[in-house]
Amino acid sequence: MTTAGQLIDRVAGELLAGTVEERNRVAAGIDASTTTVTFEFALSGLREGTVFEIGSEQFYVWTVNSSAKSAVVQRGFNGTTAASHSAADIVTVNPRFPRARVLQQLNADLADLSSPLNGLFQVKTVDIAYNGSDRMVNITGATDILNLIDVRYRYLSDDYPIIRDTRLLSDMPTSDFASGYVLAFDTLVRAGTVRVIYRAPYGQFSSESDTISTVGGSDFLDDVLALGAQIRLMAGREIKRNFTESQGDTRRADEVPSGAVANSMLQLQRLRRDRVIAEAARLNRQYPLRIRK
Repeated sequence: MTTAGQLIDRVAGELLAGTVEERNRVAAGIDASTTTVTFEFALSGLREGTVFEIGSEQFYVWTVNSSAKSAVVQRGFNGTTAASHSAADIVTVNPRFPRARVLQQLNADLADLSSPLNGLFQVKTVDIAYNGSDRMVNITGATDILNLIDVRYRYLSDDYPIIRDTRLLSDMPTSDFASGYVLAFDTLVRAGTVRVIYRAPYGQFSSESDTISTVGGSDFLDDVLALGAQIRLMAGREIKRNFTESQGDTRRADEVPSGAVANSMLQLQRLRRDRVIAEAARLNRQYPLRIRK
């Protein structure tokens, strides 16, 4: 199963299109509080005011000592989290697409994919012990439900007939229903186990080791997420290009005309749109909503 770290590598690799960013390696391991980092090779582009990245942590360089191949740094720069790093870990100097930022955009795309406009979802199942008398029961453990897919009653170990005339109620008082989501029965149901299958939004990556299945997706989703993250990362670059104070190269307008960055995303947007439509069709075919009458 694809991990968030593998998705980050894929996104950065495709956006860089073969461009190799300057790299170095950590000479000795550091913990989360170390503020002097020693490097294995000559500092080269590492100088005061630059930013480098080890794993998903960014470092801001205050001062450098070229002869000692070391730098005094600020840890956890740009909202990243300071962490321990081992000798020989790769250092990326002034990364165009920092790993923490790519992870943020992957999470933003996950939230977007679960919106009604895109219509993607994960499937969750919960078994509820029903007493046969309550008309409304709490959907245990539910944190966010988009819609009910199916509700069934365990009649026998090999027989789960559909329960019709059921409704989903949301935003109910948590003092009465812990999850705030309620399954309402409009017909008599005998005591026993009720299985509720429902659509829920995708979760969020919390670390690079999380897999797509951790957030509720499948490997069908990896290219959709990669395309979405690429589009989001490129969207702001046209703004940066239009800063008049950053136009140091007088030939920029001729070589990279205004709008070129935005236009380069159009094909990515078409690909993502087609893949989202295809994935929504697959999910709807596999998990159709059942009419309960």
